[in-house]
Amino acid sequence: MSQDRRPAGRTGTRAARALVAVLLSFGLLGLAACGFDAQTSQPYTPADGTNLDVGADNQLKVRNLVVISRGKGEGIVSASILSGTGDRLTSVRVVPSPLDGSPGPAVAAKIAKPVELPAGVLVVLTNGPLLTVEAPQLDAGLAASVALTFEQAGEVVMNCPVVDGTLSPWDKVSPSPSPTPQPSRADSPSPTPGRSARPSPSPSPTS
Repeated sequence: MSQDRRPAGRTGTRAARALVAVLLSFGLLGLAACGFDAQTSQPYTPADGTNLDVGADNQLKVRNLVVISRGKGEGIVSASILSGTGDRLTSVRVVPSPLDGSPGPAVAAKIAKPVELPAGVLVVLTNGPLLTVEAPQLDAGLAASVALTFEQAGEVVMNCPVVDGTLSPWDKVSPSPSPTPQPSRADSPSPTPGRSARPSPSPSPTS
């Protein structure tokens, strides 16, 4: 009778390697499944910015948050936001993080009006009026802490990079064009007072 003289340890090693390979394949598939599908409408890579899911049911998703700087001391807050139930972005504050490690003072971004976040609609902040901020310690290549305040979700604080706005694709970010004002009736020229037309005299009858 022949006997299998292979060491038991070799068989166990092969089984362990097979199990690790299976676990790795599931892990990689999981990472691919939770990718940045919400960012497909963006012309830049999602790896540039910071992503965060907010809430127990992840109903609010912030994708690719960055601060775009085209000059020292100035920046534009850029992100894509998806709300599952609907919300409004009411305010934004930025805290620059200089190289010396001492954070600068919080500076409020200029926001013309709350940004509407309809349920299930991806809202790109740079597609509307730009959220601009001015802070002396803000500069490309550094980092910043950004506090987004939502009407329903409350305040969300995220760290993000400050990217160079003079380089592609960030140099393409520009304010949305303002609508051309239409003249109203009040703008129409009115007759000059005191210069009303006088009726011409009727010709006199001839004899």
